[in-house]
Amino acid sequence: MTAIPHAAEALTSASGRFEHSSARLLEAASGADTAAMADALTDMSAAKAQFKAALAVIRFSNEMWDALMDIARDRRCGC
Repeated sequence: MTAIPHAAEALTSASGRFEHSSARLLEAASGADTAAMADALTDMSAAKAQFKAALAVIRFSNEMWDALMDIARDRRCGC
């Protein structure tokens, strides 16, 4: 079992949320709706945090995979 597909889905979701929020921000800025601007900025920050978390999962998964391969290699050579 791997965490990569779930993390990739989270990356896609965060990217879409960020894009949607940035479009909302542009609409709000052109209409001078400060409440809508604040909501859009908050959503963009949440999407950014989700994206960072998904990247961290991918990095950790990669490090864990490398560690498991090292263990298997050490057992094979009897080190």
